Amino acid sequence: MFSSTLSKPAQESLAVLAKSRIFSRAFMAGGSALALYLGHRESVDFDFFISGEFDANSVIRKLGKAGKYESTTLLEHSIIGQFNGIKISLFNYPYQKIEKGELFLGVELASLEDIAAMKLAAITGRGTKKDYIDLYFLSREKFSFEKMFGYYDRKFIKLEENAFTLVKSMQYFVEADETEMPRMFKKVVWKDIKRYMQGEALRLSKQLDL
Repeated sequence: MFSSTLSKPAQESLAVLAKSRIFSRAFMAGGSALALYLGHRESVDFDFFISGEFDANSVIRKLGKAGKYESTTLLEHSIIGQFNGIKISLFNYPYQKIEKGELFLGVELASLEDIAAMKLAAITGRGTKKDYIDLYFLSREKFSFEKMFGYYDRKFIKLEENAFTLVKSMQYFVEADETEMPRMFKKVVWKDIKRYMQGEALRLSKQLDL
């Protein structure tokens, strides 16, 4: 694990959360979990997901006892706020994990396969530079896009109906262009990522006859 992708305060906050067992039923995914696996960029927030309903107010009370918690968004099945100065979120997530992830400081991480599927889903919405960067490094270091599409299908069971949208999203950067570039530990240029993604999208569109 690349613990250096987390600042010392972030590591300390994550250790407190693990010890408190507030998120014992949850797992951490997103770019922060991926950064721990790959060490490619800085991790600045914690995205937790839980299968099944949870009592948001109860979780917030427990966070307030474990440390300093400030809520920014509170809905029935989602929490977003700051815990000891670190952005943190918890979402109800109905999709099953397709592989078992690893533990870091006592916190369960989503598997690389699950993260790949979730990142593909992310770019079909409002994709950010972070999302495309994460997919770029997943593709260059771990899985082909064919494999990632397979993981997407295993997780969401709707590749056939969404294949065109996925390939189109791989080369649509209008909104991502407006987002911030994260601090990178592995050197990469945004225009090179776009060029790579466009090339992969073209290859996949021909392969899938889209």
